[in-house]
Amino acid sequence: MKKFHFYLLLIIIIVLLFSGMTRKEIHTAENNLKILTESDSFDLKEGDILVRPNWSWLPGSSPIADGRKYGHVAVVTKGARGASISETLENATVVEALFFDQATKEFQFKKENQIREGKSIVSFGSKFTGIRYRLRIPLTEEQKKKIIVFARSQLDGGYNILSVKKRQKENRKMENCDWHCATLVWQAYYLATGLDIDANDGMFIYPSDIIASRVFDNSGGIVRF
Repeated sequence: MKKFHFYLLLIIIIVLLFSGMTRKEIHTAENNLKILTESDSFDLKEGDILVRPNWSWLPGSSPIADGRKYGHVAVVTKGARGASISETLENATVVEALFFDQATKEFQFKKENQIREGKSIVSFGSKFTGIRYRLRIPLTEEQKKKIIVFARSQLDGGYNILSVKKRQKENRKMENCDWHCATLVWQAYYLATGLDIDANDGMFIYPSDIIASRVFDNSGGIVRF
């Protein structure tokens, strides 16, 4: 058995233990869901979340349609507004934790490349049209600042698929920790707002769990594009 498949099996077993092999009934914000096309004007604000859903069959995951592989999540650190989706994504930046780089099509094994700040179009470009989401809640300027400061404080950290939530509300002893994409964004929001943006409130969190969260069930809170 290849090492990759061994570790994947190990991860699935651990997630099964965390999830108890059960799913809660998941709410999705269909009433407030807005769908955009490429030619629509689009805006991103600091603190917004960009997310692609994961496979729904993964143990303990919220069921979001059309998910691919393990999905991805990032938090916007510089907003933008454009006449098209691509224009906006080209000019906005995100902080993200990643193991596979959509730009190089390579796995990133060096820690210094696993949490980065860069253009949002790299991980959320047109190849993912129709399965990208922008999530938003009203944030104060102070909350936006806290989200971005925390995300940037992790740029020297690394990627860890087995990372879990840290329910402390102060950014102490969390500089340069190891995360996966969903725990990094979850932690930034939890520290800044006190909100748990995980739909099923488990220790482990997937990108789809964030999409399904009731937190974003407000007018303009969830956009698919």
